[in-house]
Amino acid sequence: EPLAKTSYPGLSLVGRQSMNLAVEPTDTSRRTVLVSRLSNVEEAMGILQAAAADGAACVWIRNAVDEAIEAARELRRRSLDASLLHARFAMSDRLNHERTLMRRFGRCGKGRKGRILVATQVVEASLDLDFDVMISDLAPIGSLIQRAGRLWRHMDIRRKEQRPVSEPRLFVLSPHPDQADSESWLEGVIGRGAWVYRLDHQWWTAKALFDEGKIVSPHGLRALIEAVHGESRPELPNKVIEAIHNKEHGEARAEMGLSRMNVVNGEAGYLAGTHGAVGNDAVFPTRLGQDQMLIVLAKRNGDRLVPWSEGVHPTLAWPLSEMSVARKRFESLLPCQETPTIEACKKVWPDWQRKAYNVCEVGRDGMIGNELLYDEEFGLMLRSLLEQG
Repeated sequence: EPLAKTSYPGLSLVGRQSMNLAVEPTDTSRRTVLVSRLSNVEEAMGILQAAAADGAACVWIRNAVDEAIEAARELRRRSLDASLLHARFAMSDRLNHERTLMRRFGRCGKGRKGRILVATQVVEASLDLDFDVMISDLAPIGSLIQRAGRLWRHMDIRRKEQRPVSEPRLFVLSPHPDQADSESWLEGVIGRGAWVYRLDHQWWTAKALFDEGKIVSPHGLRALIEAVHGESRPELPNKVIEAIHNKEHGEARAEMGLSRMNVVNGEAGYLAGTHGAVGNDAVFPTRLGQDQMLIVLAKRNGDRLVPWSEGVHPTLAWPLSEMSVARKRFESLLPCQETPTIEACKKVWPDWQRKAYNVCEVGRDGMIGNELLYDEEFGLMLRSLLEQG
């Protein structure tokens, strides 16, 4: 039977006599975050400059790595103290950055005044960080709610009167939803980050969030989520966005079919039940989305290659030197894997590791081949984008 009530937070009992019981939230989970729209990157830069000058700890969450790198570089060009975190770091460097950020912006962080973090989705859930001011690229409502959870987080340690701003406010970089008249309506404002999430979900999020003007937690969360994912969400504004929705909906149904095809057959046993393809993500995929590939950074020591993270335990050195990148974008830019130096490096590896890893030698100037550059502070970058900046 359908639930007669939809309290949130709530405890649902589903069965012959379904019911939903309201659960009273704790005082610490009650809060209201005001939402303001920013129409361009320059507005975002201005807010960060002013807030940092007032001593605020700030974060700008970008949807795409390239835009995050460029934002951090631009903030530094403006003499602001900007750190950077995303997924295109060697694991050892990423862990070092995370430890530094936890010491600065964590629950007991020190030295946070006037500091800025530019990050991607990696800060949504895994790190317990606390900021005074937040800017975010437009993203689906669930992601924005998660991101807003890093705003004015530890009020028992940093009370309202100790904050350099008067109230928690989420600034969202996005065009107005009424401007959605082409497939690239969002790309013109947030760049490549427009294509990370479903465009129809992002339009519904913009419509719901900017109409409401705030995120009220927890009682207002269900209404916002239903306005994006529920049956009563508003009609799409025009045929362009409707076509995008139909395309996205069709792709989602295709992914559902793929998932059903790859359900493990428990009766056949784990190995046979996965078509004998355990560990082969191409034959028996365990994730949907953009195809990824593993690259592992190396540096030259005499006539041989050693792990980028040399100096740690030998069994961890190569895993701590790896990162995952989009196959479609990076595969053609990687160095040839059939050189004598790389083949000698891979010779002692087990078969699965030789197939999975793409070894990338980082030169003394940071270059990887002719098209890629690696920097411990900024991560893996395309030289062409760096030259454009």
